[in-house]
Amino acid sequence: MRERIRFMFIYFLFWTVYFVIARIIFLSYHIQDSKNLTLETVYGIFSNGFKMDLSMAGYLCILPYIVVTFGNFIKNGTFQNTIFTYTFTAITVVTLIIVIDLEVYNIWTFRLDATPLTYLSSPKEAWASIANSPVFQLILSAIILIALASNIVYRIIANRVYDWNVIKHFPFMLYGILLTAVLIIPIRGGIFNIAPMNHSSVYFSSNNFANISALNAPWNFFSSILHKNANKVNPYTYLPKTGLDAIREDLFTSGGNTPTLIKKEIKKPNVIYVIWESFSSKNLGLKHKNVEVTPYMNKLRNESIYFSNIYASGDRTDKALPAILSGYPAQSTESIIKIPQKSASLPYISKDFNLKDYSTAFYYGGDTEFANIKSYLFNANFEKMVDFNDFPDELNTSKWGVHDEYVFNKFLEDNNTNHKKPFFATLLTLSSHEPFEIPRKNTIEGSETTDKYLNAMHYTDEAFGEFLEKAKKTSWWNNTIIIVMGDHGHKLPVSAQRQDDFKIPLFITGGAVNTNLQITKVGSQLDVINTLYVQLGWKSTAYPFGKNIFDSKTKPWAHFCFNDGFGFVQNEQFVVFDNVGKKIIQGNVSDKSKLLLSGKALQQYNFQDFLNR
Repeated sequence: MRERIRFMFIYFLFWTVYFVIARIIFLSYHIQDSKNLTLETVYGIFSNGFKMDLSMAGYLCILPYIVVTFGNFIKNGTFQNTIFTYTFTAITVVTLIIVIDLEVYNIWTFRLDATPLTYLSSPKEAWASIANSPVFQLILSAIILIALASNIVYRIIANRVYDWNVIKHFPFMLYGILLTAVLIIPIRGGIFNIAPMNHSSVYFSSNNFANISALNAPWNFFSSILHKNANKVNPYTYLPKTGLDAIREDLFTSGGNTPTLIKKEIKKPNVIYVIWESFSSKNLGLKHKNVEVTPYMNKLRNESIYFSNIYASGDRTDKALPAILSGYPAQSTESIIKIPQKSASLPYISKDFNLKDYSTAFYYGGDTEFANIKSYLFNANFEKMVDFNDFPDELNTSKWGVHDEYVFNKFLEDNNTNHKKPFFATLLTLSSHEPFEIPRKNTIEGSETTDKYLNAMHYTDEAFGEFLEKAKKTSWWNNTIIIVMGDHGHKLPVSAQRQDDFKIPLFITGGAVNTNLQITKVGSQLDVINTLYVQLGWKSTAYPFGKNIFDSKTKPWAHFCFNDGFGFVQNEQFVVFDNVGKKIIQGNVSDKSKLLLSGKALQQYNFQDFLNR
């Protein structure tokens, strides 16, 4: 009986030690972040994270404990094979999660959850996203870890199970059942816990990297899968409805004066949206290895209406498109574009242009089926949709599809004659997405990810510059407004302030624009439609999440979301908040400030609207 009980404790200990080692690997892999941690914080990572390690170990021990408890009824060989096969499978799955999680944080700055699973239906694009990662090294690491762990487990099982003596069913079965039942203690995170184990159980620091380092990667992954579709109640209920409405009413103050920025003689201008992949404001004015990263856009700042304090609503393209084309805010844990029954309820700028007797088109060099973009575009009633299928095979040279210069050229070819009616078109770029491939000789040399990213940005800057100069020679230029913005920011080049990763440039240019201005007022992607519609003389009441930036009474603020967190910026103040740990990650405000309250109110209101659709 003792040998069986000893085995159960050793088995639990194996998984616990394995998860501690996994945390050491995570901190080592992200040494640039880890080296900034104090010894006290590192201790907090392990001491707090240990609770979640015990929880995950408890889950993994349930089946083996049951098998051991009733082992007398199983043949010895079958018993041993069952334990080893289960454990080998668990080691393989858990190790793959641990290894994939290492690079997921590099790409998205959050731990592995169910989000990447939504991209498996588009394997080409999914591969393109990770092609810049050390895939071979990660696979090799996974194989080595699986081999080492399996060898240890085999020795434990072979040495301790094969020679077990047959014992009486009782009292051991009672002990086995008791030990299995006791697993509920580590699984829940303790004896006296009111709430079961959750992310907040291990969050302990104002340093977000420290908090997410304390998470157990497999626990986090499986928890996100279980709760992915469980949001029936708003998890961000921070305020009562009366307080919520008062804050929103204050934030959306309007009714001031707005300057006219379109030439008076133009009644129905063409409108072109250029949505630029990963275009962060950090690129503007930047030199890298003595090369100006975005020389054309630097020049355009002085030749257009340039907004220097605009923030993306979310952190991915599938969240950006509803923000830009429907004026709908990004959600921290969901993407409305992936739920057609919800996205069908949104307003669409393209539908508005259709009703105003405009032709409408959407151009993208990639696959519009990726991230469910196509269903969204069909809901938007674009009269023409162009993707990689509409280009010759020899131009489909990027892992994502067709490079930006060819998309720009196709738009110009399709619009080289006089139009019977004005047009609205959206051009979505892709060359500045991982793995940052370009079809021309590199201007910025280097093998580091930062070098590749900035070189790709330089390429798209060059391609867009060529496009705009050609557009100036067309018959429709003088009657056209061109609005250029990033779909979302990027973590590169690295900034100490998290909100900088969401800050994007916004330009309004074209022959129909009558002035050059530099606007420093804080705003958001969500404000673009409302701002444009006032200039066109249209109503924007269908877009209640945005505001007219030029309105003299409009308050300067922006709200953005990332994986289970949000940021709120107003004038010179900002706060970045983690919804899981209920902690301020960064910010120059207190945890009781009006600024934080405003951010919470928007998070709550926006997510409730998402649930209600």
